[in-house]
Amino acid sequence: MTIAIRGLLGRIGRIFMASELHALDAAQVEELARDIGVTAGDLYRLEQAGSEPVAMPRRLALEGVNPAVVEAKWPSVWKDMQRVCSLCDNREICRDNLASARGACDLPRYCPNTGSIEAFTHNL
Repeated sequence: MTIAIRGLLGRIGRIFMASELHALDAAQVEELARDIGVTAGDLYRLEQAGSEPVAMPRRLALEGVNPAVVEAKWPSVWKDMQRVCSLCDNREICRDNLASARGACDLPRYCPNTGSIEAFTHNL
């Protein structure tokens, strides 16, 4: 594994800067994407989205689900929910909703992670 990929893997918890990802050749991008469990296309979209899924843990907590438990017990589901949240077109609606007094929302109307969130609320 190249030094560039090892360095990028060490920073998985944040979105990559364009100069970091675009400095890799196509094979390295594919390898990195495979290592972190996403497609190369998703990796580029995550880079362009430019934000981390900060709303997801807050939303889980508001729904009575401990984000740390989800991350520890179901890391692949956690990672997928992060990817979905990061690529979501409704981040502003979610942020506004979370900023409201009670965090009340019409979650199923806009959140692509609704199914996973509901599964956790009924099974944890």
